[in-house]
Amino acid sequence: MVTILCKSRLFETTRERCLAMAVSTSVRTCYIVAPANSNLKTLTEALRQRDIRIVVPERHPEGQSSAMTSILADTDLVIGVMTRERRSDWVLFDLGQAWGMGKRILLFAPPNASFLPSYLQRFLTVRANLSNREAIAFALDQLLAAPASSFAQERVPTAARILGPAADRYLQGSYQLGTSSPLELERLVENALREGGVDVVSTAPGREQGVDLAIWSDALQASVGNPLLVEIRSRLREPSLASEAVRQLSQQVAASGSYWGLLLYGDGEQTTLRGSLPPNVLLLSLKTLFERMRHEPFDDIIRDLRNRRVHGGSI
Repeated sequence: MVTILCKSRLFETTRERCLAMAVSTSVRTCYIVAPANSNLKTLTEALRQRDIRIVVPERHPEGQSSAMTSILADTDLVIGVMTRERRSDWVLFDLGQAWGMGKRILLFAPPNASFLPSYLQRFLTVRANLSNREAIAFALDQLLAAPASSFAQERVPTAARILGPAADRYLQGSYQLGTSSPLELERLVENALREGGVDVVSTAPGREQGVDLAIWSDALQASVGNPLLVEIRSRLREPSLASEAVRQLSQQVAASGSYWGLLLYGDGEQTTLRGSLPPNVLLLSLKTLFERMRHEPFDDIIRDLRNRRVHGGSI
């Protein structure tokens, strides 16, 4: 059982004093990132008891990085709610953006979840159900009572790595594109990037959003900005399909407030695709990506692609 800061026998006389002592003046607003239909009643009540205003957008900015950036700019605390289901993917996407902006983050995860992805372990995490009033109160009071620096997110980039011999495994996967589903292909790329030391990779769940992955990386901030949006296609042999793919990605990059997008493809001719590239889209085949990651960190590959585009070199 979790022990709360204010003992129950003192509830009537000193609870307000305890809460006042716990609340840091640097935290006045909070944005909650949670899957649809999550029961947030206990959490929102706890926040309001601590005079923390919950930011509620007029329209949910799901999939719109520019709208989310505007909301996060004026938010002191971001709370993420995880579930075991894939519907949590937008939570990952938004938390990645909050982390990239240096926001204070508190994460709630299921108490009996056996695995928490390594890229989420950088955040202060509470394993408790959203109905656990004591656990929520304890976590909030501990976070708010501490100096901001105590809970500052670690911004040390993940060490850049190469795939080395592991590249063979991903190359083998790229040879099976004809039998792979879009989700399997996405996971192949995602796993390769994580093994290659990419800081944050978030999966965009709705394919109608026009982007499969979003990458936040301190090492790429100066060259391509954050996030780098990634679209993955198994084949782009027909010029019309190639043109449509790059057009959609370019529009998504512009709408999100990002600077660059990366189009990864399996089966296709680079010479066919090159002529239709907008100025904010980078292009690379999956086989080339995995082969280069054998000897080069992913960040170096992206910087090289960007420099070739900007300075007129071949892609």
